Amino acid sequence: MHRTFPHLPALLLTLACQAAFLPPALARDAATLPALSARQQALMATVVGSAAQPRIVQVSLDELHPTQPAIGYDQVYYKLGRYAAEEKRIADIAKPKKFADLCEANGQGDVVPGTANAAGATLSAPPAGYRCKAAVGSRPDDMKTVVIGPRGTLYLTDGHHTLTTFWDADGGRNHQLKVWVKVSDNFSALDETAFWMRMRAENKVWLKNGQNQAITPQQLPAAIGLTSLGDDRYRSLVYFTREIGYEPPGHATEFLEFYWADWLRSKPVLDLARVDLLDPAAYAGAILLAAQAMVALKPTDIVSGGKRAADLGALDEVDRETLDELTQDKGKLRYAIGYRKSLPRQ
Repeated sequence: MHRTFPHLPALLLTLACQAAFLPPALARDAATLPALSARQQALMATVVGSAAQPRIVQVSLDELHPTQPAIGYDQVYYKLGRYAAEEKRIADIAKPKKFADLCEANGQGDVVPGTANAAGATLSAPPAGYRCKAAVGSRPDDMKTVVIGPRGTLYLTDGHHTLTTFWDADGGRNHQLKVWVKVSDNFSALDETAFWMRMRAENKVWLKNGQNQAITPQQLPAAIGLTSLGDDRYRSLVYFTREIGYEPPGHATEFLEFYWADWLRSKPVLDLARVDLLDPAAYAGAILLAAQAMVALKPTDIVSGGKRAADLGALDEVDRETLDELTQDKGKLRYAIGYRKSLPRQ
């Protein structure tokens, strides 16, 4: 479908006028930048929708720029491990997890059973019969979000783990996979300095690396994927405590899991350097300790960054049934550890 952008000439005129009043040094820098592509111009002209009717755009994974320097590798390893295990018996899997995840990310609900269980199919080259249960964007709450920055650059603000999993799945053959995302903001009229000030002010960027060290926006990775993003073991720990020690509330704050990770990192009893994270029992023990610490908080207790336990979804008690499910043969923790063990030792 061809789209028209009636506001594009006015936008470009505005940008040209702004450039005319730039300081000489900035004006010289702007003059040396390459001309905007048609894709960049189209993105810059994107009109943001509402929460009820968000604007969605189709993007390629390799267009996306992270707004955080690290992820929890074990969260991605769980998915990659499960994808690999299912591939070995794909004919018996009615709804392959990787295609179910792709349907969900595109706001299409679940995959239709029996349409994607073909051996060797990749996310970027799915089976001919592959179908999702709903149309693109039908379930916008499940979709990932982007902010459009200067020169039409796409900044991913939610979905780093899911889309990194897609990036690294299928032997890394999905870097140009097309996915649909929601546009939360269009800040493309701002210069780089103003853009990052706005991103910080609206809590749309996380500037701490996997070792909890502060970084600058210029030190953010240029792409998603495990080779670009660092590993934060505490972010993985928080992922596994979901529905055990906390449950994200509706309209949760951006980077909720990182606030929990910051807090857990400060607990001497949870020094992950002393935990054998390749041992399911030891890892499960750390998850239990983390969940117990979460539920012991009062709703008004400050966790990190001024966020209260209630803001971050702390539960009243540990859900031990969900904890037990993690370590079962087909539990998330088993898949994650199995995949990590399969990797070459570094």
